[in-house]
Amino acid sequence: MRKIWNICRWEMQRIFKKPQSYLIMFAMPLLFTLLFGTLLGDGDQKKLNVVLVDEDGTNLSQSLFEQLHENNSLFTIEKGTNDKALQELEAKKIVGVISIKKGFETKMAEGEDPQINFQHIPEFTSHQTITAFVSNQLSKLEIETRAALAWSEQSGEEWQVMYQKLKNSDLEGAGLKKVVTDGGAVSKQIGLSGSAAGFSIMFLMITMMSVTGTILEARSNGVWYRLMATPASRFEVAAGYLLSFFLIGWIQFGILIVATHFFFDVRWGDPFALMILVSAMLFAIVGLGLMIAGLAKTVEQQSAAGNLIVVSTCMIAGVYWPLEIEPIYMQKMADFLPQTWAMKGLKDIAGNGSLPFDSVAILLVFALVFLFIGMRKIQFE
Repeated sequence: MRKIWNICRWEMQRIFKKPQSYLIMFAMPLLFTLLFGTLLGDGDQKKLNVVLVDEDGTNLSQSLFEQLHENNSLFTIEKGTNDKALQELEAKKIVGVISIKKGFETKMAEGEDPQINFQHIPEFTSHQTITAFVSNQLSKLEIETRAALAWSEQSGEEWQVMYQKLKNSDLEGAGLKKVVTDGGAVSKQIGLSGSAAGFSIMFLMITMMSVTGTILEARSNGVWYRLMATPASRFEVAAGYLLSFFLIGWIQFGILIVATHFFFDVRWGDPFALMILVSAMLFAIVGLGLMIAGLAKTVEQQSAAGNLIVVSTCMIAGVYWPLEIEPIYMQKMADFLPQTWAMKGLKDIAGNGSLPFDSVAILLVFALVFLFIGMRKIQFE
């Protein structure tokens, strides 16, 4: 074990002695997150289309529609019938359908959870964005409803009448404070969160392409052959390098998680679920880097091929922009890329806090395939 750790420590020291490593690993991801996250949050990008089906037809359901329509810069929303909305969803003319079920107003007045469903196309990987926004607006409506009920008890009038007065009157003069959600701020925060995840993954991959290429560099300058002549076994040499790659990746991604949280208020979600997903993602990316290093003949070939693969696959996987705006054939291609499942898993953790077992399992499959090919191609001689 000490030999493995010595090889790992030597490789890590070599990487972190280079000043340019800090630029690629930390400075560039934070800069790109700030620039592109702000741009993507300005609301100028193409909006997604959503249809709302109001089966309740009451004042509160109409108020929720108005809030969703007026307070957001994330998507466009229109009313429609259930049959027509489902047809448009099946034809992928819209990304989702929000359904307000009968009894919505009654449940709101009784303090129960209202019946709201959100159906979306399978390719819409950012559905947590809309779910979170609807939940935010629903919470606002619940607060207004409770205020109307309390006011009704004091005045003796029907709470629906008091709700309309509360909605239309000068609340500051009545000693109440109206809370308005800033859709633009929400959009900017979502843009920053998506960019933080995407660019962290991209620059992590660039770093891994560089560090896994050290095997080729060591072979070209004779270090590899001297290492093979030491008492360390092939397993210990391979384990030492793999451990160093994994730890370097975790140091980079861990610092980016902390930095984006404190600098940009990005919420990554449950730490335990995040730790498992990021570990699976790192194994997949390290495996990809080793596979490319095993197939390449020189450091230059590995660097050129690695950067080309990273940039092109990140584009297809929706790292730079939402996956749902891509053509259908690109969305199908994205299913065969590890970045797609890493992004999906990070969004799932940030959205609902649960561990995305499907994303973790698929990333581990990628890791096993890449590592198997890479280790077979690397010549231990």
